[in-house]
Amino acid sequence: MFNDSIHWEARILSAGPPRLLGWNVPAEDLVYIPEHWLTYPEPNPSLHYLLAILYILFTFVALLGNGLVIWIFCSAKSLRTPSNLFVVNLAFCDFFMMLKTPIFIYNSFNTGFATGPLGCQIFAFIGSLSGIGAAITNAAIAYDRYRYCKTFIK
Repeated sequence: MFNDSIHWEARILSAGPPRLLGWNVPAEDLVYIPEHWLTYPEPNPSLHYLLAILYILFTFVALLGNGLVIWIFCSAKSLRTPSNLFVVNLAFCDFFMMLKTPIFIYNSFNTGFATGPLGCQIFAFIGSLSGIGAAITNAAIAYDRYRYCKTFIK
């Protein structure tokens, strides 16, 4: 049932087989996790810590970069064009997306589902809102570039 390539990553206890994902989730919260994910072995805790450290770095870089884009757009009047507004909206969506990473980092340092159903709902709401906003903004950017190229070629 398990892929042999992931067994090296599972933490094997001396008492028996490797633990599966969701072993430390309260029974009342297991309904929020699809059964598919509960069939995989638990990763080594050091991988959780590595992921948390990487996300701290990504969050810092993303907040700095997107914050700079928003700040420069607001401070330079020559950049306030409709096309650049799409780019700023994308930076805002990415900035908003990175605001949810403290929940992810906290969960990673606790090696799992530490914030409970409310934290999961907040994480999902922010992610879906900013993800859909970014997707719509990317579509608008593509359409804007298409219109520009079509007008330029004629």
